[in-house]
Amino acid sequence: MSRAGASPDFAACRERLERALSASCEQRDSWAGTATAGVYAALEFAAADPAAALLLTDRATVRWKEREPAFAAMVEHLAGLLKRGAPPANPRLPSAEVVVVHIARQVNLRLSAGGAGELMEIAPDMAFLALMPFVGFAEARRCAQPTATA
Repeated sequence: MSRAGASPDFAACRERLERALSASCEQRDSWAGTATAGVYAALEFAAADPAAALLLTDRATVRWKEREPAFAAMVEHLAGLLKRGAPPANPRLPSAEVVVVHIARQVNLRLSAGGAGELMEIAPDMAFLALMPFVGFAEARRCAQPTATA
């Protein structure tokens, strides 16, 4: 796959992802419920449109380390959404930006292996990863399940 910069395709895919996240995160009772819904929505987006998800997540770790402008802006925006209304994060755990990059990397690995159909299998783990720096292990584990009432 070619490197995704600020091309119109990248911007259009990012806009569609952000719309999916926005629609899924409305009317939640808690920050953890909103964050979990956002992670699940991102994975549902990736499963429904693997080509767009691959474009957005291609070389995620490298693009983040190199601070590629379009990718870094997307990560910072998504991390800002994750942090909105969150309890204080544990500074010894990964930042919201690092969490977003890790989730992007896992999505890319799964999709690159042809696993779009099984992408939702990693949703609880990715939600746990997103929640843990803010609420700790036990609460993140409880809230990350699709049936949790966070």
